[in-house]
Amino acid sequence: MATGLYNQQAPTAAAAVEAALPIHGLNSLLASPANSTTSFTTQVPSLFVCPSPPPPNPFPSTSPATPNHPLSLSDITTLSIPRSGPLNFDRASFYHPMNCRAEQPQLRQPENPWEARAQLLIKGFSPNYRGDPDLARNRSAAIPAEQNCSLFVVGLAPDLTTHELLSGIRGVGRVYATHINPPDPARGHLGSAAKVVFFERAGAERFYDLYSAFGFSTPRSPHLRARVTWNRIRSAEVDVGGHKSRVLLVSGPPDIVNQQFLMSYLDNKMQYQVDDVLHRGANPDRTRVLLEFRFGSFRCQAEAARMALVREFRDLGVLCEYGRLYSFILPILRWSLGSCY
Repeated sequence: MATGLYNQQAPTAAAAVEAALPIHGLNSLLASPANSTTSFTTQVPSLFVCPSPPPPNPFPSTSPATPNHPLSLSDITTLSIPRSGPLNFDRASFYHPMNCRAEQPQLRQPENPWEARAQLLIKGFSPNYRGDPDLARNRSAAIPAEQNCSLFVVGLAPDLTTHELLSGIRGVGRVYATHINPPDPARGHLGSAAKVVFFERAGAERFYDLYSAFGFSTPRSPHLRARVTWNRIRSAEVDVGGHKSRVLLVSGPPDIVNQQFLMSYLDNKMQYQVDDVLHRGANPDRTRVLLEFRFGSFRCQAEAARMALVREFRDLGVLCEYGRLYSFILPILRWSLGSCY
């Protein structure tokens, strides 16, 4: 199992780089001189200056009222218009981000398998490609090879999971998207293959330099040395030097911010893969908790989940930020949680 990005002592360098969490200046925020006149109040965010816009306080002094009965998903529907709910709260709206679960139109499939392969080759795809070649995000970006951020890994464990794949990619860079192709014995593919796309070229180059010569392995299957190559379907850089991440930090009332409820909610909204879900603590009276939700991809997963959570649960006191802001929120958490963190 992967450990948290931060423990009680200090974050590991690998975990910090993997989630791209800048930690410089953190000690200066946590430790004040003995003669410091700084006083802590409930308005914690005003104590220090953060990059614009300032990060929200995951544990505000006041929060919207929450029900004293167990919450369920019975009132969440597929409507996309404002109405009362979900969970019988007022002023919430129902939102399906990016139509991730919308029914896709049925395209004409070539009757001749050779014709289908020829069409894929014409469009620049491998004849074994199983995705939608007409989707813009699946097509190769019009960029030179030296700007490509997408890699292909072949020869992974047959039962490879998203968590196992990403547990082997630490200390490299922000991961934009992952996709696992299961084994296909009929075509001679006895192991899994995976596409790994990074936000920035620098992260992609680090991954390639680390594993192109001797192969890539995961902690569970160190004996398997998978071959790493640049993906022929190129992907351009996204959010260079930014804060976006496949990791979401969700804080709010515990009846909403818990793994069971959030995953049940997201199951009705989108298709996604989970790397890990970590409980990061609670405020002293346990009226607010913080959950770290690590998706398999930023693309259409973390970004879509954040859009839905902000839209539907903002009025209920739920805050949702990308994991890269973790170092700015950490001083607030340590002060708010005390010895619990």
